[in-house]
Amino acid sequence: MNTDIDFLKVLETDLEDVASRERVRLQRVTLQGSIRRNTGRTWMKVAGVAAAFLVVAGSIGFLAGGSASDKFQEVGDAVASDDGGVADAPGARAPAPQPGVAPGDEDFLDPQADEGSDGGSGGGQQQDLSKIVRDGRIGIVVPDDGFGGAVDQLTLIAERSGGFVLSSTTSNDRSGTFVLRIPEQRFDRARAAIRDLGTRVRFEEVRGDDVTAEFIDYQARLRILQTRKALLSDLLLDADTTDEILRLSGQVEVVQLRIEQLQGQLRFLNDQVAESTLRVSIQEQSAPVAAVQPAVDNPDLSSSFDLAVQGFLRIVGAVIVGLGYLIPITAIAAIAWMAVWFVRRRRATA
Repeated sequence: MNTDIDFLKVLETDLEDVASRERVRLQRVTLQGSIRRNTGRTWMKVAGVAAAFLVVAGSIGFLAGGSASDKFQEVGDAVASDDGGVADAPGARAPAPQPGVAPGDEDFLDPQADEGSDGGSGGGQQQDLSKIVRDGRIGIVVPDDGFGGAVDQLTLIAERSGGFVLSSTTSNDRSGTFVLRIPEQRFDRARAAIRDLGTRVRFEEVRGDDVTAEFIDYQARLRILQTRKALLSDLLLDADTTDEILRLSGQVEVVQLRIEQLQGQLRFLNDQVAESTLRVSIQEQSAPVAAVQPAVDNPDLSSSFDLAVQGFLRIVGAVIVGLGYLIPITAIAAIAWMAVWFVRRRRATA
């Protein structure tokens, strides 16, 4: 009997010990969970304050940097057209004379026909730095059995204007669409001549895309890269060790590659400005009316990437500018708050 009682007492002691350890474990788990929740909330508060701080800094940067961006955009206005091999402006390129010009066709070959009587003086006039890419489309109706003659006249107009037929699509020899490349200074005159080929104009549209800012931006970046290349070339001449020579040579090659890319983009813009695209639709009167296909501008992935990088850098720059304003203001506010808190604490302990 005594053995049973002793066993029960030992069992009771063990159960109380287990219960005590379980209570301690539960308290520890509860405390750790509370600490984790408080830590998570603290980090969330810190992240929220930091995000709000950056948003305010970015807003201040955009407001304060508006005038600065205008100044940066003015860089490159003085870049010479022959700097780095960039093509000359389209207005300075005279087309080669066309052999066998028929009488009455001289207007198409006169480079100053659309520029007025003072266009060739050039002495005291200010150069126009604007870059406008123009294109258009026109649809005309010709008499029955007149499609072939109209196509011949269209090709002749393109040649007399100093341009060419880039592509053509015909249907049953009664209708077709033609893409012409025409020098910009003869674009309007060629369009008027094409309009006169038909008995009726179905539609006509002309639009222009201002690429002046993009052109100036490329020029500014080109000048910066050329300056950097000259500096790296001088450092390369003074290099003594093999590692330094290889490192500087690699940097020169990278800069040269980027310079050639920018020069190609500038030449492309100059070509787009110098020659306009004209889409001509010709159809006979009794031919079925083809649905007009709207011109589709395919996105340029390289330009999209450049714009994305520029947007990212502008936002980062705006945040940095805003921090330059916001950090001193925050420091002054923190000092003022600490002074007020110290004074209140001294009054409370006094």
